[in-house]
Amino acid sequence: MKLRIAAMVMAMLACACGSTVRQAARPASSSDAEFGSPAGSADATDGGEATGSNSVAAASGPTAPRSQRSAATNVAVSGAAVTTPIELGFVRTGVSNAAAFGASLGNSISETDIDNALVAAFNDRGGIAGRRILPVYADTDTGSTSWDTDFAEACASFTQDHKVAAVLGYVFTHLDSFEGCLASKKIPHLSTTFNVPDAPTLRQYPLLIALSTPLIERRSIAKIDGALATGAATRASKLGVVIDDCPSTKAAWAKTIRPYLAAKSLTVTATFEVGCAHGAGDAGAEAARAGSLVLQFRSAGVDTVMFMTVSEGPALLIFSGGAEAQGYHPRYIVSSLANAAVLENQIPARQAANVDGYGWLPVQDVRPQYWPGLTSTAKRCLDLLKTKSIVPSAPADYAFAFSACEALFAYETALKATRGRSDGAAIVGAIEAVGTTGYTSVMNLGGRASFSKTRHDAPGDARHFAWTPSCTCFTYRSTNVLMP
Repeated sequence: MKLRIAAMVMAMLACACGSTVRQAARPASSSDAEFGSPAGSADATDGGEATGSNSVAAASGPTAPRSQRSAATNVAVSGAAVTTPIELGFVRTGVSNAAAFGASLGNSISETDIDNALVAAFNDRGGIAGRRILPVYADTDTGSTSWDTDFAEACASFTQDHKVAAVLGYVFTHLDSFEGCLASKKIPHLSTTFNVPDAPTLRQYPLLIALSTPLIERRSIAKIDGALATGAATRASKLGVVIDDCPSTKAAWAKTIRPYLAAKSLTVTATFEVGCAHGAGDAGAEAARAGSLVLQFRSAGVDTVMFMTVSEGPALLIFSGGAEAQGYHPRYIVSSLANAAVLENQIPARQAANVDGYGWLPVQDVRPQYWPGLTSTAKRCLDLLKTKSIVPSAPADYAFAFSACEALFAYETALKATRGRSDGAAIVGAIEAVGTTGYTSVMNLGGRASFSKTRHDAPGDARHFAWTPSCTCFTYRSTNVLMP
């Protein structure tokens, strides 16, 4: 099951308080290579060719110092600004199988209402970068028997029934078939998905920008470093690692994460492989294996469980319930993908007390009253919704809202830079050009987002969160983690 709690937040204002964990040397990663230009990227259907060239100075990928990562791509566009209406694609996500897993989003506002309100608010103000938005919606559902079919129909709608200039916002899983379909039509995808694959896979899709979730290598290393810094894991810990068999996850585990654990002298006592779901039936079958997973880890003496899966919330929900039934109380190491703000009262309290998270998405990690603070873009998002009488209240409401705003605002930033030109190469070049200071994230911790020719996944910092008995909820602690 993949909960569509995708979402995300504002950010906490940059804060120097608390300790910060910095990475030591890590195994070499292929994430440092540059994204290639998409084939046929000189498409000039929206107002002529760009006269400037795209370049990046001294950028060396996710492991580069921040001063180097700020090097920006220069984008120059000549000719008259493009002001014609623009079709933009949005994927709506149903979660018809959530109740079957004992989960509830708890939202009071629908994703559709938020999308419609934001489009209307933009159009009231002249559109996005001066171009009136014509929304094109496609529907998917985690409860569908075939996610591939849902996404194939979505891409057909975007590319055949319509001619969208971009696809914006959340999709609940990464499918090569969907991203490949968009890429074949040179359509950029500014995504707020949780399921961001490994570096080699992301590089196959140079028009795919991950706005709200880091590569699986980066987010896994952040969890390990954070756990060591806060004592959630030590050299004496007996780790049990849950791994899905999605190709990107397995590659990242073998090439980067297992060697990194060994380099940190952490002992992996047991691993358990779960399937890579492509439909509701797959997800249900994996849930049925929870008892076996818990028994295996308990029998092996595992005292610390880490999830290396594309979606941690369902895994934590199912595992913790099975563990409680067996009187087993290990420690858990998770990230923002655990959806702790929503699941905190849906998992057994004694299990929740053992969760240590390292998150970059406040709206996913803690209740609204414990957020570090709203950024200017998050405030703008809420103001736009308010003009259409939409006022979020539950964590999932904010998740829908901030996820949609993140993609719209990032696309707006790019479209302004290109003076309305919307071909994929121009849009991605403009996103790469914002570097580390040219865009304030709606969702990511502190509003921080970093892009370059070697960096298409924005988040860079995470903060420790853990259970607080006085509020029976998760709250942030002082330790920050810098992702590689």
